[in-house]
Amino acid sequence: MIKILPLLIILTIVSAAAFSSCQPGAPVTEEQRLELIEEIKAFEKELGFLETENFRTYSPEIGAYDYLFYTSSMQLPYSLDDPALISALGTRDSVSLDYQKYDAYFYSIPSIAGEGTPVTASLMQAPLHRFIHIVFHEDWQEQIDLPYGLEEPSAEIISYTAAMLFARDKYGQGSPVYRTLKQKLSNKLRESEVYREYYDKLTALYAQYHGGKLSELDTLIMKAQLLEAMGSELHDIWGGKPDQLNNAFIAFQMTYYRHMPLMHEVLKANDFDLPETIRIFLSMPEQGTDFNSLEQVQGIEASVVDYLSRNM
Repeated sequence: MIKILPLLIILTIVSAAAFSSCQPGAPVTEEQRLELIEEIKAFEKELGFLETENFRTYSPEIGAYDYLFYTSSMQLPYSLDDPALISALGTRDSVSLDYQKYDAYFYSIPSIAGEGTPVTASLMQAPLHRFIHIVFHEDWQEQIDLPYGLEEPSAEIISYTAAMLFARDKYGQGSPVYRTLKQKLSNKLRESEVYREYYDKLTALYAQYHGGKLSELDTLIMKAQLLEAMGSELHDIWGGKPDQLNNAFIAFQMTYYRHMPLMHEVLKANDFDLPETIRIFLSMPEQGTDFNSLEQVQGIEASVVDYLSRNM
């Protein structure tokens, strides 16, 4: 099985002061945060998660991991499962790339998923809603074994829904942490449609270029126009737009968003019954299937999509 890089956590790094105001009575000390993890893991068990060793330890010496993803400026990879999206370690200051030739996405990651992954300093300092979501997200990814393009969207649906239920029970449905989680999931579902739409438009544009129907200059002009329009739509959702909106970033995001709407429809079709949705997702076919090409990844995805469509 080919996987391009370790599974990633998307997490905004903020100061410790930022999360203390997220929720009255929210855990603001390291000890309280570690105790909260134990509460989350007990909640996971009730939902049907198998126990993991993630976040059992705190490693304050680990700050963040600097990754970059890059690809041709005239090519839009399928997802993180596509070898055309190249990953490496480094920052903008430490890496030399020809930005006329490549689109790059630089990404500082506070945690890397995997068996026994610790709580890092930046995760410990995350906003409360994000902290809760991340624990559910990464623990879910140890429940299944599929390509990133299936693991990540299922993790988003399961983790946001579980985090909302946990926050509702612990802090109340009117609490800031609950309302923030609910709004973020809503925004992500809206955002997924934008990415899917512009992915298709950009893919068609590059096909015209590679087919000799457009010059490089015309293609770059039309690409810039599409990215500007896409950024405006994302701004309408979030109140801001990504500062690295390019082929590399879009391919990265499509890992999460290509199948996210379908997975949310499964949850909705089952009356938002999370344990039942977890049961369905745990039974997704092709678990552990080896894949060595993008075509094989897409074949696995097709099998899972067919299965999910029959469970709606």
